[in-house]
Amino acid sequence: AHYGKDSFQPIHTPEEDEEYMLKPMNCPHHCEIFAWKPRSYRDLPLRIAEFGTVYRYEQSGELHGLTRVRSFTQDDAHLFCRPDQVKQEFLNVMDIIGIVLSAFGFNFEAQISLRDPNDHEKYVGTDEDWALAEKAIVEACQEKGLPAKVEYGEAAFYGPKLDFMIKDAIGRRWQLGTIQVDYNLPKRFQLEYTDEDNTKKTPVMIHRAPFGSMERFCAVLIEHTSGHFPLWLTPDQVAILPLSEKYNDYAQEVAKKFDMGGVRATIDLRNEKLGRKIRDNELKRIPYMVIVGEKEAADGTVAVRPQGGGEQSVKTIQEFIDEVNARVAEMTKDF
Repeated sequence: AHYGKDSFQPIHTPEEDEEYMLKPMNCPHHCEIFAWKPRSYRDLPLRIAEFGTVYRYEQSGELHGLTRVRSFTQDDAHLFCRPDQVKQEFLNVMDIIGIVLSAFGFNFEAQISLRDPNDHEKYVGTDEDWALAEKAIVEACQEKGLPAKVEYGEAAFYGPKLDFMIKDAIGRRWQLGTIQVDYNLPKRFQLEYTDEDNTKKTPVMIHRAPFGSMERFCAVLIEHTSGHFPLWLTPDQVAILPLSEKYNDYAQEVAKKFDMGGVRATIDLRNEKLGRKIRDNELKRIPYMVIVGEKEAADGTVAVRPQGGGEQSVKTIQEFIDEVNARVAEMTKDF
């Protein structure tokens, strides 16, 4: 029912008399990969990851920029595991999502999304399976000491989930990362593995997407930061501003050393006053402006001006390269 309700209409080819569907989710394809050959308990956990484009027929009134679209890319993975592995796999994914969101400067709220207790018709699976899945999520949050708000009616049709909610610059809440425990799809796809006692067992499936939708993530990141991206992510980390044209050669020399040192820099060679150059590059959200003139060229230094007009300082070229790289390393140390 979920597949039919949210997907585009089938595409019929008259000559071959075949029908094709635009893929609304990655889960069934990963189930088929699991099922293509016999699996042993020793194979588990089996983790399948994909940046996959999916298509959902959202109502036209629900479409909104990049945050609600009909075609989007999910950083999807499905972890097939034994029941005794569910908790640790879930904890591992929680760590991954926490690292990803923190690296982008997001503060997040956790939300445990459960099924509507008054409307079981729109969900698949037994009450027993739902209870097991909900228990796994609650225990994982407790073990991590992660406060989580419970929302009823927000579960996926096949299982409960832990959603990571972000507020943008104007206070709107968006769901980005998500983890879902699923006892139902493996049964519906008749997935099985041979256990240690040589009996056939059904694996548990964990769905995970740290970014959720890549398009939505990018949109919320831009809104959240107003374009002031983290230093490790921003396209240009430094703008080099020569005071006049006669210092352009030194600016080029500085840029070359920055490039060799792993610092991304652009040079503003326009014949404009320094104030205009600073203002224009501030609007480009470049984290650092490096000003070079007669003294800097003579001493082999740069005058560093942080974005937003922070305290200006003079450093050697290597000192500044080391500072930028140290900041980037600190921000990405858990990657």
